[in-house]
Parts: sequence; C-alpha cells; structure tokens
Amino acid sequence: MKKLFFPFILFSIVSCSSDDEVQNSGNKASIIGEWYIEKSEIYRSSNQQIQISFSTDCQKMSTHEFTSSHVFSISYAQNNNTCEKTDSVARKYTFDKGNGKFWFEGEENYPYFVTQLTLTDMVMEDRTQDFDGDGTKDILRRFYKKIN
Repeated sequence: MKKLFFPFILFSIVSCSSDDEVQNSGNKASIIGEWYIEKSEIYRSSNQQIQISFSTDCQKMSTHEFTSSHVFSISYAQNNNTCEKTDSVARKYTFDKGNGKFWFEGEENYPYFVTQLTLTDMVMEDRTQDFDGDGTKDILRRFYKKIN
C-alpha cells in the first residue's frame, strides 16, 4: 500500500508546482499597461518633511498608458463643478528595468526612477527639482495604480 501511496503524493506535488509556475510566469510585473496617479509625495530636503497630496476623483480620471515604446497621457482637471479633459500627449520613452531608470526621448539627462513595480502598483521618483529653494534637489514620488 505504501508503494502506491508515495508515487501518488509525489505526482500531486509535482503537478501543483508546475501549474503554479506556469501561472506565475505570465504575471510578471511590467510598466506596460494603463495607470493613474493615486497620490504624490514631495520630500523637502530643507526640513526633512514629506508633503502628501491625494488625487481627487477627477484627477484619477487622468491616465498614463505605457506601451513598449510610448506613453499616452490623458489629463483631466476640475473646472467649476465639472471634470474636463484638458490635454492628451504621446511621448516616446526608454525604461531600463535593470536600474529602474526611465526617461523621455530627448531628456536623457532628466531621468525618473521606478523604485517599486508590482502587478498593481508603481512608484516613480523625480529627483531633478528643488521645490523648497534650498539648493538641494528634492524627491517627488508618484504612486501609480494599474487600471488594466
């Protein structure tokens, strides 16, 4: 009886493991897809404070769709009591997943950094601006949520 039971258990374990691997291989985190900005944080070097701003429902309608070579951004803004489309832009980009560097074509000297990338979340940092005027670059973090 033990001789029959052991191969059955071994077969069951191997079967489950291989199915999991196949399912997980198709679920790799990728920048490609449609995203919206859930919130932004600015780390100010002058006082080591973090200023957090959450996107409004109208701002969450603004989307950034990443393809393998371009990002298509559609912006919405509140105008009185109405949420209106304000802009639509397509830009070519490069993303080096190895070091997390992201930049738009012609702006190689002004990279962004993808510091977190999962199936549903992405954090992108802009380290090029001095928001508080102290002469030191601050960090703007944008927290994206994946739509599809």
